[in-house]
Amino acid sequence: MSPAKRLLQSRSNLRSAFARSWEGPFDIDIREEGITHRYERSMDTQALEEFNSKIKSWGSRVKAALPPSISSQGIEGIQLSRSIKNRYKFDYGEISRIGYAFARHGVFVHKGVGRGYRAQGDTVVKTAKTQGFNRKPKPWFNPVIESFIPELEQIIKEYADSAVLNTVRIFIR
Repeated sequence: MSPAKRLLQSRSNLRSAFARSWEGPFDIDIREEGITHRYERSMDTQALEEFNSKIKSWGSRVKAALPPSISSQGIEGIQLSRSIKNRYKFDYGEISRIGYAFARHGVFVHKGVGRGYRAQGDTVVKTAKTQGFNRKPKPWFNPVIESFIPELEQIIKEYADSAVLNTVRIFIR
């Protein structure tokens, strides 16, 4: 195999490994009946910029609150804290979706599952044949999000009365 092919293959392997190391999407969707209201609001650029800046500051505060939650649960290491990223999707210049991505093992830690343990409903079931049962859920993500949702609802209500906040996909289940 030529050096160029080897380099190309190693880069593609890195990308696929990186893509698999992220879990998600964990996002909040801001919905409306139609796009007409969103388009009309986009004409008021000052209000639009203020709304987007409020949403971004809310997202930054949530992102800043997650690492202390991780350490308070006794989760060791800094890899999970460093992997937290927030993302925004825009429609007509307006933020329509707020998402969070983090390392895949964050979901396993949150649920208390992993090698030899799996989730069955809301409980952890041991599948390994070794002695002892030492896995417990460490909910580091959902409580932080739940505490910040009312503030986000208020921001959206001030900007658009007809918008609805869809939080179905934000929580780790």
